[in-house]
Amino acid sequence: MSIGFLIAVVVVLLGLLFMGAPVFIALGTSGLLGMALLDGWMGLDIAVHTASTAVNSFILLAVPLFIAMGVFLAKGGIGEKLYKVFDSFLRHIPGGVGIATLLTCAVLAAMCGTSVAIAGMVGVFAIPNMRKLGYSLPLSMGIVIAGGALGILIPPSVPMILYGAIAQESVGRLFMAGVGPGLLAVLFFAVWVFIAFWKGDVKVAARATWSERWGALKDGYWGLIIPVLIIVLLYTGIATPVEVAALGCVLTLFISAFVYRTINLKNIIPVLKNAVNSSVMVMVIIMGALILGKYVTMAGVDRAVGNIFVGGGIPTWGFLLITMTIILGLGCLMEGASIMLLLMPILIVTIHAYGYDTYVFAVLLVINIEAAMLTPPVGLNLYAVDGIAKSLNLPSTMGVAVKGSYPFLLLYLLVMVLVAVFPQIAIWLPNHMM
Repeated sequence: MSIGFLIAVVVVLLGLLFMGAPVFIALGTSGLLGMALLDGWMGLDIAVHTASTAVNSFILLAVPLFIAMGVFLAKGGIGEKLYKVFDSFLRHIPGGVGIATLLTCAVLAAMCGTSVAIAGMVGVFAIPNMRKLGYSLPLSMGIVIAGGALGILIPPSVPMILYGAIAQESVGRLFMAGVGPGLLAVLFFAVWVFIAFWKGDVKVAARATWSERWGALKDGYWGLIIPVLIIVLLYTGIATPVEVAALGCVLTLFISAFVYRTINLKNIIPVLKNAVNSSVMVMVIIMGALILGKYVTMAGVDRAVGNIFVGGGIPTWGFLLITMTIILGLGCLMEGASIMLLLMPILIVTIHAYGYDTYVFAVLLVINIEAAMLTPPVGLNLYAVDGIAKSLNLPSTMGVAVKGSYPFLLLYLLVMVLVAVFPQIAIWLPNHMM
């Protein structure tokens, strides 16, 4: 491994990121440079082959399908109907409207593998309702920001798909590993909302009548059936993640078009275009990151890192602490998929060298990425919810968004520590899959 070549690649990567270049360009350009320095024209040929192989991967087919599913959920209004179900049953208890928002995010997370889509979808209707009842703007935004981040922990999860593709682990088992920590995070968030409710001057909404509850449930039960179906199919192994993604796409589009009739012939083309644009954006990031990852592997960076940690006598807990700190820092520069694709080719050798459970590490990595989504300057959920609040004519700023999200950031880190100390939280369910 040439240290000079590696420094050049890192300088180009960081330079492009700091100049505001799109992430896929920064990753791809630095990767191409590394391959060219390492192996000349042959290196460029290998880079092109790596990129073309990436988009032909069967397991990665689930990524655009889950992204499209998220678009159909947003445009189809399924999220809002689901929110009304939880709101009708919980709004009369202290903090109930905030908890209903969290539960809506959690259930949507079981249908959509991306966080920003969930935060954007729920924020439109949940923030005005919470503000009407006296929830502070930071708390209202913080609930949506943190709840949206659950989208990459509770299955399905796009980062888990990428992790499985790189680490050659079962994506279905990785999905199940996120269920326990995801539910634990929801519990902690709900407790904080309850506490914050008592600290503020917040009104308790009037109790819904049973006829209103029944009406909401009758209108929104599809939003409860789909995630249950997804979890059952994954847990029992009846369907693969790709098949589940395809089924979810078809179901959400069918329900939106023929049950709720929110997607029709007039708007189907813009909806599909939105789905394709979002999918292509993620896929080009994957291509760029895998080119850089190929350079990292061929240059022997992964083995060198393993020698530093394992050969240097650093204990497992030290390896976890250092890597998780680095990931949290990278979250200030890059989004989750890029972090996953950049680091996993480097770290997978070291993880195996320590004999550490790859499924537990996957959960720790995803929780850390979730926490990064709540940190500026690149915290995508912060920007998404801040934009929604401004579109609702609320006096939002990035400072307000950060103020509302930091208690949830600390809770995410608490969940990460608990999973590291008690790994059964993550691996119990995968170990009992059929």
